[in-house]
Amino acid sequence: MEITIIGFIELALGIAILFFGGMRSTLALLLGSLLLGGSAALKLPSLGGSSIPPAQLALLFVYLRLLMPGGGYLWTIAESVRNNIWLVFFALFAIASSYIAPRIFAGTMDVFPMSYGDARNLFDTVPLEPTSQNVTAALYIVGSALAAIATYSICRFGQGYQTLVSAGIVMAWIHVTLGWAAIPARGTSADAVFEFFRNGQYAQMDNALGSFVRIRGTFPEAAAYTKLAFALFVLNAELWYRSIRSRATGMAACALAATMFFSTSSTAYVGLSVYFVAWWLRLMLFPFDGAGRKLKAMLNLCGTLAVLAAVMLAVVPGLAQQTYDMLVHMTVAKSSSSSGQQRLFWALQGWEAFKHSYGLGVGPGSFRSSSSATAMLGSVGIIGTAAFLAYVYSFFQPRRRSSYMETDDLTHDLGGAFASAAVLSLITSIVSSPHVDPGMHFAIFAGAALAMRPRTLASYSDEAASSAPVMTRPSSGIEKLA
Repeated sequence: MEITIIGFIELALGIAILFFGGMRSTLALLLGSLLLGGSAALKLPSLGGSSIPPAQLALLFVYLRLLMPGGGYLWTIAESVRNNIWLVFFALFAIASSYIAPRIFAGTMDVFPMSYGDARNLFDTVPLEPTSQNVTAALYIVGSALAAIATYSICRFGQGYQTLVSAGIVMAWIHVTLGWAAIPARGTSADAVFEFFRNGQYAQMDNALGSFVRIRGTFPEAAAYTKLAFALFVLNAELWYRSIRSRATGMAACALAATMFFSTSSTAYVGLSVYFVAWWLRLMLFPFDGAGRKLKAMLNLCGTLAVLAAVMLAVVPGLAQQTYDMLVHMTVAKSSSSSGQQRLFWALQGWEAFKHSYGLGVGPGSFRSSSSATAMLGSVGIIGTAAFLAYVYSFFQPRRRSSYMETDDLTHDLGGAFASAAVLSLITSIVSSPHVDPGMHFAIFAGAALAMRPRTLASYSDEAASSAPVMTRPSSGIEKLA
């Protein structure tokens, strides 16, 4: 095991927080670490060159602080596990499947593995066999489950929901700034700063499309950058929709949407398209008192963007044709490209693995997919997929009004915003992620959603119970969290 400079820095921050910070500080460290998705805190050469990202290392300090005698939240773990029981079951099943399934089905089918540096062509395959990627994939899923459990405890009993809202806004602007700053730095000495953060064992894809440079910030590729950007976008957009720090969350959501539009990532275009269709449908199906304000704001935004776009296209020579070519290449022409055909081949691997294993799955990390949906079906089968869907149902709680609109209960509105953000963040994973793991941002949002709207409660002392969030909106219907 090798520790990187980024790992050393995070270790120093984590130790300082343990001695001088609180639970909310550890949550902030975990959230901030998500911005380093292309980095490695620890490198594991013995596991086929795998690495541990900063977010996984930050999770260690979250639990050290959570379980600290006297000042921790050890007494909250039981309730947190009960509320996240379906995700816990999903993680345990994934661990068992990652070890057992590849050995049961070894050599019975050919797959394109997760790590395959010697591929002869885009569609090359090898016989299925156990690899170090099975261990890595299972550990990522366990990390997400642990993140959900910890976030539940911190948000329910440590006012971590305030940290999550504030961090979501700050992270949005940092992510946008890093994305745009990397463009002029490309090919210059300043690019070394961004390369320093891209020290993970990932394929670096710094390609341009015509005159458009793909936005990737500190991430190895545009798709990975836009995956986090979209998660932060839906979080801020859902908070804005429920009038929670409306000005700050609304501006952050707009900045992220604009950045994703110019990212030249087909993942971003699919995510934005699906979200805006869902936004309009929800507004029509579930109107509420403040819906008129939201509709007016959205129409004003769309009108302003349309005018600005028209001015830019008219002033800059050739920009209209270049923009058209870029959008066509990254959307309708994507399926006929070699990249699109390879992604389709990868996605179908999951379905073939599902059928070949009779619905049991061949284990997480056994093959590469291009969709988390088919990766999940082919890896953990019916049992694992059903457990994950049960978890989504448990935190989204579709029968609650707060899952769709602003209400008079700020606690439930926060839960609804976090739940919607968690569900919607899966869109980009479904269209481009090769992993079974839904992502740590998903787990954090889901854990926070359950904390605001728990399904099961435990009996604690009056002092402990009083620390749980209970909030109502003022008569104006608008609440701005501190």
